[in-house]
Amino acid sequence: MKVILVKDVPELGEEGDIKDVAPGYARNYLFPKGFVVDDTAFNRNRMKDQRKKIVAKKVKKRDEAEAFAEELSAISVNIPAAAQDNDKLFGAIHETDIVKALEAQGYTIEKKNILLSEPIKAIGVYKVAVKIYEDIHAELKVWVVKE
Repeated sequence: MKVILVKDVPELGEEGDIKDVAPGYARNYLFPKGFVVDDTAFNRNRMKDQRKKIVAKKVKKRDEAEAFAEELSAISVNIPAAAQDNDKLFGAIHETDIVKALEAQGYTIEKKNILLSEPIKAIGVYKVAVKIYEDIHAELKVWVVKE
């Protein structure tokens, strides 16, 4: 079933996109929440009129994301952790720990946007990718230090 998104829907698309979705997904979730409208000639023409506003909004969102990515790449976070004498941690540093450290510095990032391939298990300096918007990523420096 083809639909036109009237709001951004995570994992599906952005406002103004035309997507092909399962009928049940559209009928039971997207339509009741007001995320989509039917893909008809009338709705397409209406969206064409709004296209300039949508494009301007996307450009603004992208610019803000790039500025935030630069700001985030410039900082580093310290995470104290209990470690053995050989600098191996007793536990591990996960995405949640990084989110808490960022919140302590005044930055709000969702856990799912921290791209950590595996938990950090040793003392040291790590570069962690953070997804900001679509294909914009920041490289955050994480210092894991002994308590």
